[in-house]
Order: sequence, then C-alpha cells, then structure tokens
Amino acid sequence: MEFFRPSPAIMALISLQTFFYLPILIVLSACRTGAATGAARALGGLTLAIALIGAAAHFGPPLLNLYTGPLPQIASTLTKAGGGMALPLVASLPLLASGLAPGRAWRWLDWAHGLALCALLGLWGWTRLV
Repeated sequence: MEFFRPSPAIMALISLQTFFYLPILIVLSACRTGAATGAARALGGLTLAIALIGAAAHFGPPLLNLYTGPLPQIASTLTKAGGGMALPLVASLPLLASGLAPGRAWRWLDWAHGLALCALLGLWGWTRLV
C-alpha cells in the first residue's frame, strides 16, 4: 500500500506552500513596511498586498462557503498557478528586493525571509527529484 502513502517531503511542501508561507510573508512584510523608509517600505507594502490577496484567495471562498461561481474559480486559478508555486514566488520578489533597496531596516527580516524561501524552494526541488 506504499502507492497510497505520500512522501513526507510532498506533505511538507503542500503544508508550507498552502498554509504557512503566505502568513509568514504577511508578518515579515508588515514588519518591513512599518520599520523601513522609502523604496524598502514601498516594496514591503507591495509584498504585504500580494500576500494578503493570496491568503484571501486561498482561505476566503471556503470560509464564506462559496464553492461555485466566478469568485472561487478566480481564487483557484490564482492559488493553483504554476503548481501552486507562482503566488508564493511572486509575493516574495518585492520583499527580496526590499532587502537591497535604500531605507531598509531590520536585517533579520531578510534572513528570516531567506530561510523561508530556501525551505520552500528546497522542498519543491526535493519533490521534483524524488
């Protein structure tokens, strides 16, 4: 019955990708937006907006008991693009850039984001190889 038992790496990727990565980005980008100035603040705000839209698209329709119609279809398209990797990566890009922009604050945010991004990409790569 090994056929019906998914690998732990796949389960970890699905959990991180679906339930943890965007909320982590929301917290990190909110901290960057509050502490930084100038371009770093704007890029942190962009990540915050993308991550909030992504979280709303993922959790909103089931929370509102919407399973049919255009809204759940659009939300599903948004969250499932690129095998579920497009949204987390698009949301990460501005936060990554904000670490290099003038006005950044709290360097530990970049380390925490880098660690989360490496975990996501590492699990994704591992599931592609195995």
